[in-house]
Amino acid sequence: MKGTIGTVAGALIVSLALSAGSRGEEKPELTLKVGNYGGLFTGTQRKYAADLFTRRTGIKVQYIDANPADHLAKMIASRGREAPYDVVYLDVDVQANAAKAGVIEKVDPGAVTNLQFLYDEAKNKDGFGPGLMFYSTGIAYNTAKFKEAGIPAPTSWNDLWDPRLAGKVMLPDLSTAMGRSFLIAAARLNGGDEKNLSKGIEKIAQLKYQSIYTSTVQLEAQLPNGDVWAAPMVDGRAWGLVDKGAPVAYVRPKEGAIVEMGTLDVVKGSKHPKEALEYINTVLDPYPQLGQAYEIPYGPTNKLLAPVLEHYPDVSKKFISSWAELKQAYLPDWKAYIENQDQILDLWNRQVVHK
Repeated sequence: MKGTIGTVAGALIVSLALSAGSRGEEKPELTLKVGNYGGLFTGTQRKYAADLFTRRTGIKVQYIDANPADHLAKMIASRGREAPYDVVYLDVDVQANAAKAGVIEKVDPGAVTNLQFLYDEAKNKDGFGPGLMFYSTGIAYNTAKFKEAGIPAPTSWNDLWDPRLAGKVMLPDLSTAMGRSFLIAAARLNGGDEKNLSKGIEKIAQLKYQSIYTSTVQLEAQLPNGDVWAAPMVDGRAWGLVDKGAPVAYVRPKEGAIVEMGTLDVVKGSKHPKEALEYINTVLDPYPQLGQAYEIPYGPTNKLLAPVLEHYPDVSKKFISSWAELKQAYLPDWKAYIENQDQILDLWNRQVVHK
């Protein structure tokens, strides 16, 4: 296959634009309020999904940016009043908390027809919103520092406990998706899992770490300059450093990278649930999925793209892009995780943060 992945995306947008026809004039003017992640991600969703949705329907999209935990807090605070959003982007573990709080709706497969094309792992077993992208937490490391110290490239989660890395590893806080994923990875190393997270606390407490980050921005500053040599990090952000020329590499440990998803849900109390489902269906179309993966390297959940992506290894190597790669990773049971999260937070603070 010749050409670039951008060429493929361009062909897709032409065909989708033509298929949209003049439908943008058929609906009365309204605006969907959508809680999004912010930054470059919101920009790519505007470019590849919202603009297409507006051309198809005539409905405008207003993005309201915040992190998923803040979106959830806002939805809980507004229960019994007007919903703050019609649609909300969440992380899969935050989605589990949102479902428990009763602030999101189940989706109608008859309206979200692209559900049939998603990997099964991207479909919520309880019927809530689907995943739109996979992202995995693995190990990012400073290649120059590892070479200077004669340390081989990491291949296992256990390599973070290498005595030669004492005081050189930065840990993600449990308030981050990477922190929750790393806790599960550590628990699995120590005979536990998301149902027995104390095993993870026990394992992490043995690690002589340098510091704890609450935002990936902190790690992005210290990993390239060598203040930090290694850290659990999400794939898309690590590849962002690699693509900028930093002496950084990213690996998926042999025990399996821990996979999370970005999800899309209709907010309970939305005045426009039908249109919200139309928006979700648009985001899951091949073109928005491909454009998103091309600009920010997180894996699309629409499996129709797998045979396309295999022709572009320089792009697809950066994220989970096929069922075979999903099979090698570990997708946690986040409902089990949240059942234990309060107790685990206390253990984390006592045995890891303040040890």
